[in-house]
Amino acid sequence: MDSSILAGLPVFRMVARVGGFTAASGRLGISVSAVSQSIRQLELRMGIRLFDRTSRSVRLTERGRKLLEAIEGPIGLLSGAIETAREMDGEPSGHLRITLSRLAAEICILPTMADFVRRYPAIRLELSTDDRLTDIVSGGFDAGIRFRGTLELDMISVPLGPPLRRSMLASRDYLARAGEPQTPEDLSRHAVIRYRFPGSGRLEPLMLRRGEETIQLDPPAVLILDDNGHFALASRAGLGLAQRFRATEEAAIASGALVSVLDAYEPEPQQFHIYFPSRDLQPAKLRAFIDWFKTGRAGLGAAR
Repeated sequence: MDSSILAGLPVFRMVARVGGFTAASGRLGISVSAVSQSIRQLELRMGIRLFDRTSRSVRLTERGRKLLEAIEGPIGLLSGAIETAREMDGEPSGHLRITLSRLAAEICILPTMADFVRRYPAIRLELSTDDRLTDIVSGGFDAGIRFRGTLELDMISVPLGPPLRRSMLASRDYLARAGEPQTPEDLSRHAVIRYRFPGSGRLEPLMLRRGEETIQLDPPAVLILDDNGHFALASRAGLGLAQRFRATEEAAIASGALVSVLDAYEPEPQQFHIYFPSRDLQPAKLRAFIDWFKTGRAGLGAAR
């Protein structure tokens, strides 16, 4: 096979996965013009058009789509084999791209990220924080970090970080004005702050437990937010009750700024998982990342 075709296939694969020449240039570490030239030469050598281009978008042609489907598996395996061979006698290295929610970053990664970067200087770590669910394959990510229940069934996943308790929290001022709910049904008579998923637009139900049964409640909301970081401000301002992960509010609970209610109905703790498509030829850079943040060196400690 023509060596220039082989050389152009990884560039073609990246452009197809990220949907553009500019984005691909950033992932590959080469200029946009170099990406464009590589694709042009590949199309000329193969004698087919791989992309339809406009001033605003780059889209695979039907032949381009079939080529991508044919090379995706073999190139992934080859890249993993080459990286494994390179790292047998040295430190894990390379560009490691992780997509994760802001909460996962705060809980699982940021507390010891600096130590990880110092320990593995040859790994170029890239964290993409986004509360929307992300397709790690089409997005060109090595792995993602989300709650287990949100993952696709064909993903391999490993628990990461501490089990996280979720509590109903409110300020003392709010409870003095509105009273303290005694049962889940009382929430329908309270001001409740709720979360809307940025991707689906769906309101997150309140998750509680009654005995062995998990129940989902859908009370009216006095305030709806799509950023977890805004909940602390709203609940501390006395605007209402909010279901929060305690690990993010321990200082406020300890100081008395926030009070937990309905503790007897608290749901089972949740845990983040790091997920990826396959265990085959898992690169050393990803293994190092998983081992580091799985061993207890990350996170805010066990949930109390």
